[in-house]
Amino acid sequence: MKKKFVALFFFVAALVLVFSQIGFAQDAKDMKGRLGLGARVAYVNYSGDSFDELGYSIKVDFDDNVMYGGNLTYFVHEYFSFELSVDYAKTDVDARVLGVSANIGEMKQVPILLTARTHLSTNPKVSPYIGIGIGYYLNDWEMSDALKSEIPPGYSVDTEDSIGFHVNLGVESFVNKHVALNLEAKYIWNRTDVELKS
Repeated sequence: MKKKFVALFFFVAALVLVFSQIGFAQDAKDMKGRLGLGARVAYVNYSGDSFDELGYSIKVDFDDNVMYGGNLTYFVHEYFSFELSVDYAKTDVDARVLGVSANIGEMKQVPILLTARTHLSTNPKVSPYIGIGIGYYLNDWEMSDALKSEIPPGYSVDTEDSIGFHVNLGVESFVNKHVALNLEAKYIWNRTDVELKS
């Protein structure tokens, strides 16, 4: 059984405090070689999927949820930086068959993302940027009691880890030399295989 996860992150780092963008100077030319450590909160909107099983069409939906994480940013140049982030999210999963919907479990993800960001301005206060990156997704599935009661004894749901790609658009606003706020939208392509095993 395959599920397709396409996560749209509307506000990755909404009101994100980048804790002590360590030593970031107000002069953009001083950004080169700087390191920043941050924390973030994101709103996640998952795309659903559908498949056929035993002649029935089954639609799978994932609840929107909140994701938490941290990031490390390194400025290679005042116009270019790399960001490494680790996040955590979990969402309830519902399946709909013949107009009847039931909770079938909970999906947990730990995305580990590497993003290359190009900064479009050297304004010392506000820095818009675009980025592209790759991610490795640690996935875990826990069946609901309703699903356990419907499948034969000894069966389990196995979820594989996956690789995804993303693009983002954001703006970084420096409050002072050590603190910045970041507002970002990120679109992720990530497909995860989920199998029912005996």
